[in-house]
Amino acid sequence: ETFRSARGRRSGTLVMIHYAKGYWGLPLFLRLHGSPFPRTLPFAVVSVAITIWLHLWDSGREEIVRSFAHPYPFQMYGFVIGFLVVLRTNHSLARFMEARTGVETMGSKWADAVAMLTAFDGCTVGSRSQEIGKPAMKQDHEHHDDHARFIARLTHLVSLLHAIALQHLRGDEELGNIVPARTRRQTNTTAGPELKRVRDRKEPKESAVEIADGPEDEGISGYLGTRAIKTNGKEETKLLAARYNHMGAHLIHAVTDDGRLARKNLVNPFLLREDQDLWLRCCAATPLAVIGGLDPHEFEELAELDCDRAYLVLAWIQALIIRRYEDLDGIRVGPPILSRVHQTLTNGMLGFNMADKIAKTPFPMPYAQMLSVCLVVFNLTMPIMVAGHINNLWLAILVNFISTVAYQGLNEVARELEDPFKPTHINDHGMPQLQAMFNSKVRAASPSVKKILTHWAQCDSWEVAKE
Repeated sequence: ETFRSARGRRSGTLVMIHYAKGYWGLPLFLRLHGSPFPRTLPFAVVSVAITIWLHLWDSGREEIVRSFAHPYPFQMYGFVIGFLVVLRTNHSLARFMEARTGVETMGSKWADAVAMLTAFDGCTVGSRSQEIGKPAMKQDHEHHDDHARFIARLTHLVSLLHAIALQHLRGDEELGNIVPARTRRQTNTTAGPELKRVRDRKEPKESAVEIADGPEDEGISGYLGTRAIKTNGKEETKLLAARYNHMGAHLIHAVTDDGRLARKNLVNPFLLREDQDLWLRCCAATPLAVIGGLDPHEFEELAELDCDRAYLVLAWIQALIIRRYEDLDGIRVGPPILSRVHQTLTNGMLGFNMADKIAKTPFPMPYAQMLSVCLVVFNLTMPIMVAGHINNLWLAILVNFISTVAYQGLNEVARELEDPFKPTHINDHGMPQLQAMFNSKVRAASPSVKKILTHWAQCDSWEVAKE
């Protein structure tokens, strides 16, 4: 697959913007998508128009030349404005990276919990499990079916927890923006079990989700990423709404095939808008893929809450772990070891709340107001100084245009980056991409028990090399 084809699929702006750094960055000059320059043009056009008018007004320009013997007073004002713009830009970049750190911590901890529970539930079958009051389990893998259901349910809930958390961060309350993730391609027995949707929301809850049994404990059978549909007694397959694509460490992206309007067609490149209608449409254009989709029962429970839904899903996960631990053939480790899982889940919630702090705390209004007013004054007074010290009209236009775009452009960059979760901002963190990357981590952290035990048996045959 070529870079161009991957880049074409990313045109729906479902991901954080990636760009090539070749040719000294010169190709970025012509990039319009995600650029702050279009938003500086209204200010630059007005400022340049004033410059042209002052140059063509001979008597007025002569008065300006006599009035300003030296540009030092305006230089001091320009220096203060530049300092304020740079300070805001630095704080905006810090907020942008801190928010990304919180989301990465959140996903990393929750994926770690899945990896630990996969090992605790699937591999603790030895005699030491008798120490916690459970008999040693035979090595005939009779418990694999229950383990597969537990891990499938766990990966689904953890994926749902991550998606609900991202929804909360971007201010999205519409559960319809959660779509079923395209399940992984089954090429060997490494893949672990997953849930798949077997009916629409109108069907009874009893048939909500099920484990699709594959040969030799492969988890889900057939070509993963399809939904089983029976038509005239024949079973057909249909692609799920979302799929996960991967090409290179810096070009990870998620693509949805549900025909939704691309966000780039909704956002005005010349204006940062945050009205409610645009907000809702941008959220709908960037759906989040969840392993196993959203069950109707889960949909009803989550719909009863307007916010903080992540804590409800976390409660489901905690209850699932405890119920599995209470089963006779369930998790076979001591309580102090199992408590590590709960602590890891809590640490993930800490990362979520650190990111939520950025989402809920805007950049201080007095600072933003003062800087906006100062920039408008700068844009209106800059033509006066240019007209008084530059005689050539075209040179005056060039200097005025560059100065206005530079100051206003940095402020526009800061305005967008200081709110990294807003769906109306093209340069956000790319929520569908983050969700797809997390789904990949969860799937890698939950391989099949057969693969784990086979690897362990192979390790038993190794010998330590003698010196």
